Amino acid sequence: IEKAKLKKDLTMLKNELQILKTLDHPNIIKFYETYEDDKFFHLVMELCSGGELIDRITESGYLDEFEASKLMKKLLSALNYLHEMGICHRDLKPENFLFENKTKDAEIKIIDFGLSKQFSFEGEQIIKSMKTVVGTALYVAPEVLKGKYDQRCDMWSIGVIMYILLCGNPPFYGENKGEIFNKVLVGKFSFNSI
Repeated sequence: IEKAKLKKDLTMLKNELQILKTLDHPNIIKFYETYEDDKFFHLVMELCSGGELIDRITESGYLDEFEASKLMKKLLSALNYLHEMGICHRDLKPENFLFENKTKDAEIKIIDFGLSKQFSFEGEQIIKSMKTVVGTALYVAPEVLKGKYDQRCDMWSIGVIMYILLCGNPPFYGENKGEIFNKVLVGKFSFNSI
């Protein structure tokens, strides 16, 4: 990562690295180390050469229910792990999942923890809700748009991903962010059978 382009995002990078150092799950990218030279920060991470989930969806249009359920089991396992560790990803989308290799049964990994947030809880109770509106329009939960949310916003994003896996299209679509946000807030969608 070029240092000159990181001036504003250095805090975000440090936060991401701090979170990555604590994680150890088969469906979360493995972080090994970081080092820097005069011009760059170098992140050493697990090699995932199988491409993004979005590429597989684009190639096939959609996945059958069996394939989608296998992927969802892995994604939900990783998400449960993150939440038990007190981490909310806040930007789950098909572009933030990589496959370990190009084989059909390759392991899938969550990546990009740049918008992730550590949260505190006592038992099942979240101590403080999050307020910053972040994420990607097609996958953002209505609670995030309202500015008061917790880790459950990740579940909304995973639900949108499952919808896309099964039919190839997002449940809420618009010509711009404003249109998408309005549709997300209303929460009305239909699932056209294939």
